[in-house]
Amino acid sequence: MKTKIVWLAGAAATLVLAGLAVPAERPRATPADAEALAAEAKALICHGANGRLARDSRILAAASLLAGRLQAEHAARLDAEAAARRAAAAERVARAFERRSQLASADLAAIQLADAALGKADLEDNLDLFEKLGLMQGHLMIGKALLDADMQRDALPHFGHPVRELYDYLKPVFSARHYPEFERELQDLEQRATKAPRDPATTAAYTDVIAKIDGLRRTIPAEALNSADFLTQAIALMVDDAAGDLGESLDKGRIVNTVEYHDAMGFARYADGAVDSYAKVLGSRAAALKRETQYTLSAFPSLAPPPRPARSVSDVRAAAERAKAVTQ
Repeated sequence: MKTKIVWLAGAAATLVLAGLAVPAERPRATPADAEALAAEAKALICHGANGRLARDSRILAAASLLAGRLQAEHAARLDAEAAARRAAAAERVARAFERRSQLASADLAAIQLADAALGKADLEDNLDLFEKLGLMQGHLMIGKALLDADMQRDALPHFGHPVRELYDYLKPVFSARHYPEFERELQDLEQRATKAPRDPATTAAYTDVIAKIDGLRRTIPAEALNSADFLTQAIALMVDDAAGDLGESLDKGRIVNTVEYHDAMGFARYADGAVDSYAKVLGSRAAALKRETQYTLSAFPSLAPPPRPARSVSDVRAAAERAKAVTQ
């Protein structure tokens, strides 16, 4: 999962990550040292986003597409609401004509606020948040599945990534959306997964963290979460993330990086579950999206990675494109 990372390469070959740094006393790096550090980083870093400081270009493209669709839907809804308000206002005016201008001003302010809530920048923010929370939840989902399968060693990286990679990216969101932070709960869950993987208290801690992630997700405005267009693009992003991490797991066509394979599997499982969770909003689109998420899941036939992938990266990316194109 390619998170927002600062990469400084030079004579000292310093690598700055959340919680990982080259010691200050390290001697001057050679090219071989730099290659070794890069290989180590590739093994440790979650590669879901594109790694640039700028916003993920996929989110920009999806937001641009959605902006027009949502504005049109919202405009139609506002027209209907405005007509209802005008009829109600006419009755009120008949009883209290002197209040007419005050009521009209209040209606206009409400419409302007609603229009502002659907701006392109907000769509980008909300798509970005949906995806990053999906990445976080996907990590935890696959981590818990691995714990339940007595594969603790494989599970632990997926409890660490949400704390040390994704959380710092999300920190500004908590204050902006007035939602309580849950870093301590993530850290506690990681400790429990390490020390008591089969303890019922670990399952309870997992359930609590998932609930907190869902609560932050619900800060996305209802105009978005109740939009089939928004959810379609968001789910397609998660399928694309699964394709990206599946690619990161491969070397010469063979699966060599188990962490990345499981990352991709977790993202695919989250996308598939999201179709079920939002089926009512998705309506007739749900069946088509479910076909694509189930196809994506078929790339991960077992928790233990096969020698070669069951589906190619291009196969899974094609599923993401088909999901993105679902309109009815």
